[in-house]
Parts: sequence; structure tokens; C-alpha cells
Amino acid sequence: MNDSAYDVIAFGAHPDDAETACGGLLVNLVGRGHRVAICDLTRGELGTNGSPELRGREAAAAARVLGIAARLQAGLPDGGLDGRSVEQQSALVGFLRAHRPRLVIAPHPRSRHPDHAEAAELVRRAVFFAAVPRFAPGTSACARPVRLQAADYWPLRPSFVVDVSAALATKLEALRCYRSQFERQSAAAVPTHLNDPAFLRRIETDARHYGRLIGVAAGEAFVVDGGVPVEDPLATFAARPEVPA
Repeated sequence: MNDSAYDVIAFGAHPDDAETACGGLLVNLVGRGHRVAICDLTRGELGTNGSPELRGREAAAAARVLGIAARLQAGLPDGGLDGRSVEQQSALVGFLRAHRPRLVIAPHPRSRHPDHAEAAELVRRAVFFAAVPRFAPGTSACARPVRLQAADYWPLRPSFVVDVSAALATKLEALRCYRSQFERQSAAAVPTHLNDPAFLRRIETDARHYGRLIGVAAGEAFVVDGGVPVEDPLATFAARPEVPA
């Protein structure tokens, strides 16, 4: 077995982004025996609260809660992600070729945070060029993985919704590891929309909203370019509870 290979890599612009967008799906995938990693593109060094070192420790704690195999760090500049940077694309292509995932999860380009939008474009380009032998020829090209875009902080019309009802509590537990971001721990903490007590409640509310779309308690929404292939619609949809149009 190649210890550096992962079935799934979820990319986030900052520590805690992957958990927010797709933590429930990651828990589900781990439970199905898949080898899962998160790659934080930056260390979150521009964060209003906390330090990169503290956020790194929080990210490691969250990874243990999720049960993932590895937490990777790309070391790109916070506030400086650039989807058109050949240097940054090459760094991500190197990650993909080294770890050869079959599935990658990235932010959706519709996002309030510029780094999230740039991360979406950066991953899109890296996924394409990872399979092009003459791009960054110092490493061997790999098969192009499937790329999913995860719902960020804004509602979107999904290509499909994953049932994360059983995983929601674990997702929220992982997010609570980021105390520097989601709690106002002291008088010195600067109030932000993240450490407003309502923020994590909104994460749960979004999960309930997407779950309702498929008739379950909680869901996470994803977008895929093009159509979603289904071999057996009866097997895929027949067991699905009837929900309002």
C-alpha cells in the first residue's frame, strides 16, 4: 500500500474551511473505509483571532475527531491565493500527483471570501493540469480525479445532497475544536461573525435545510460540473422518501 496515497482530499483555503463545507461527508467516507485527507492551502495567518501555530493545533485536533488519515498543509499565502498563479497551480499539481486521490472536494467559487473563490479556481486548474504530462514535468502525471464543489457560506442549488444525519454531531464537534475562531474566549478576543454564537447554529441550520431537500435530518450540498451519472435510477431514487416539490 502507498502510504502517501489517499482516496479523497478535501481542500480548504484556511484551517476549519473543509470541516465547515464537507465535514459530514468526510466522516461518512471514513466510515466506509476510504482513506481521507484534508489539505489546508494556507495556515490562516491573517485570521483576526488566533495564531497560525494555534490554528495548526486546532486543525490537528479536528482531524482526530473526524478520523481522517492525514492533515496536509500547502503553505500558500493567506490573502494571496491566486487561481491563475502558475507557481501555486504547480504546488497543487505536485500534491495531487504525490497523493493521487480519486476524489477531490473544493470550495464553491461563489463565496464571500476572496480566498475561497480563488481556492476553487486553483483546485479546478490543478485537477486539470495534474493529468497533463508536460505541465510541471518534474513529476509524473496522474489520473484526473473527480472534483466536487462544496456549498460554502451561501445557499446554492446543488447537483446532489449527501445525507449526513448520522455525522452531523461529529462535524460540529470537529468545528468546536477551533476555539480561537468560533468562541470569544476572553476580553481580548475581537468579535467577528465567526465567533458570534449564532455562527455554528447557522452551520447546523444549513445542514437541516439541505437535509430537508432529500427528506432526511441533515445534508451537505455539492455541485459537480456536467451531469451526474446514474446507472440505475430505481436503486438510486426508489428508496428515497417522498418530499415536497
